[in-house]
Amino acid sequence: MGGIGIGGAGERFCRAGLLVLAAMAAGVPAFAQGTVAGRVSIQEKPGEKTSDYANTVIYLEPTTGTPRVAPSRVQMAINGRNFAPRVRVVTAGSTVDYPNQDPFTHNVFSTTVGALFDLGSYGKGKSKSAEFRKPGAYPVYCNVHAKMTGYVVVVSTPWFTQASNDGRWEIPRVPAGRYVLTVWHERVPAPVTAEVDVPATGLASLETKLDASGYKEVAHKDKNGKDYATRGVIY
Repeated sequence: MGGIGIGGAGERFCRAGLLVLAAMAAGVPAFAQGTVAGRVSIQEKPGEKTSDYANTVIYLEPTTGTPRVAPSRVQMAINGRNFAPRVRVVTAGSTVDYPNQDPFTHNVFSTTVGALFDLGSYGKGKSKSAEFRKPGAYPVYCNVHAKMTGYVVVVSTPWFTQASNDGRWEIPRVPAGRYVLTVWHERVPAPVTAEVDVPATGLASLETKLDASGYKEVAHKDKNGKDYATRGVIY
């Protein structure tokens, strides 16, 4: 089980923040913006330590109104039979490039509904791309190497970030108002969410606890839904 604890600043109800949020929903620029910050902790199996805090995605969605988001273009390089970075968070409509920096062929694909694509085989120095239109968390694989896994987390909000290596995070320039805070990690069964009130001065000391103690890695299928030949290790 996981949960989010809110420090003293988050316990104060901010009426001005609601007015700002209403203005934002109406397309009026919000004048009160602050930084929202916190820290993630992950419960592991006994004797294990967390080494992948940076793969945690955190984002804020207003409870009313629809924020405007702009698509972007980012990279998930293929290097050393890995996606770099392993996790990318982007806004809906964004494009992810997959440049191949290895001296051999890769075939990037996803079979998840909402982001179905198959980039086909391509070699060193080549790059192909995929567009992600719908919010969600999408695993991405290579049809040549079974151990290659990456994640693209698509959000419909401009207020998002990833944690640092010690679990700390911050999202700047957040207009005052009420939001749903979502914390996602690939090894946690479901994202942890909570409603938070963000005052004009921002919000700090948000503590989020994630439970990855029951995580078990399961081999995925290739792009045709079959087991990988030779366990996906060809070169």
